[in-house]
Amino acid sequence: MAELHAQLSNDDIRIVQAIADFQMALSAMIFLDEADANAKISRVERRRLRCFEDAAVVAYNRPFTSSKGLPKLSFEMIGIDPEPSESELHQRLRVRRDKVVGHTDISEMRLALSTFRAFDDREVMMPLMDFDDALAFFVDRAPVIAWVRKLRSAASEMVFSRVQGVPDIKFVKDHTLPEETDAT
Repeated sequence: MAELHAQLSNDDIRIVQAIADFQMALSAMIFLDEADANAKISRVERRRLRCFEDAAVVAYNRPFTSSKGLPKLSFEMIGIDPEPSESELHQRLRVRRDKVVGHTDISEMRLALSTFRAFDDREVMMPLMDFDDALAFFVDRAPVIAWVRKLRSAASEMVFSRVQGVPDIKFVKDHTLPEETDAT
């Protein structure tokens, strides 16, 4: 395993894994993009769409987040110099992950609770709760899709260039297999 792992640096592994993460984010945003922007939808349907958006936000941010054993992906690692609009989108996706999707940060919380008297002749109070199920990136889904495609393409091109002129690589890391059979 150590000999085969030496063929790939942790940066290489991070870039390859980032391609999978970007593809997951891209798929989730494309599922979201299939929704009719002009159709009336129920709250249940909006929550379903929110699940796609949240999955996209998490998958997008995974390469840029600390993880055990792998470095954070940087734009430099894949040869990207983002446009200002892309940097702003990247930052918005990070904030959404850090303060809403991955954690409940009170600074980004959208929650309402009110009560009303259920009966005129009794002191029974009923709670009425409203939770945030808004779609933060629905109007920006096309720019998000384009940006993630650009990142995925850059990462893929970087992997392609790194494997040129090197001996055959056979690297497998699969947590479902015993450690000694990971690399074949």
